[in-house]
Amino acid sequence: MIDDPIAKLSRFAARDNRPGGDGLPTAPILGAFIARDRERIAELEVGATGLIILLDGRKEVSDPHGSHHYRKGDALLLPAGWRGAVVNEPDPDSGLYRSLILIFPADMVRRLLRAHANAALGDGRRARDYRVTLTPSLTDAVLHAADGLSGGSPVSPQIAEHRCMEVLLALLETGVWWFGPVAPTGIADAVRALVRSQPDQSWTADSVARALNLSSATLRRRLAEEDSSVRRIMTEERVVHARWLLEKEGRSVQEAAEACGYASRSHFARRVKDATGKNPAVLRLGKF
Repeated sequence: MIDDPIAKLSRFAARDNRPGGDGLPTAPILGAFIARDRERIAELEVGATGLIILLDGRKEVSDPHGSHHYRKGDALLLPAGWRGAVVNEPDPDSGLYRSLILIFPADMVRRLLRAHANAALGDGRRARDYRVTLTPSLTDAVLHAADGLSGGSPVSPQIAEHRCMEVLLALLETGVWWFGPVAPTGIADAVRALVRSQPDQSWTADSVARALNLSSATLRRRLAEEDSSVRRIMTEERVVHARWLLEKEGRSVQEAAEACGYASRSHFARRVKDATGKNPAVLRLGKF
């Protein structure tokens, strides 16, 4: 049992140690942000999935879904591919903004999603504020991982990576599923992960191509080589997400339709019935 998790995590943020370097990470990274003045990053694009824990001050994250506010003791997970603005405000008493960040390489997230695909399909509305509940098991996992990644640790890189995988599993247990696109083994898998992370978005070939840093022509060609398409993947992932919301979460048909990006309830019902043979209302009531 952890009495003061923030105090214990703070020892890993004794100095400003912001992750840097070119390219995307190939191994987990532990970093710390410390500032005495207000910071604003107007245009930020997140290259790799990152867990952020506020140790001092306040944070504002803004994207097309709105503005979200966090304070000391809060945690959030920004998925790979996220774009928006960030404001870091020092605490008026301590005069500091401090946060700890744990960055996960794409391959690690890919392995998690492949092994626990069903668990990674959650409540679409929760992803909108990216908030994470710091449960005792998650806090323990983060402390364990941070100890293995900190400077001078005797832990091998392999064990440190294993500890970080425990953090990802603990995140799944808290209901986190918005890990973002992670460039899996095939382009169809990459598109699938992207749509899964934001099933309510009106994805098109152009918007998917931009998110994956491809041209639209290249995306279409590579999907065709895998006998797939953006429309097919989007429909499949939305139906899977709809079933979760209706059967597991007990959402209304209208709520499920909106969370899956359908403005028309009747259109949503047709898509679900075509894919499952059952109307959404029947799925919600568990009648077979």
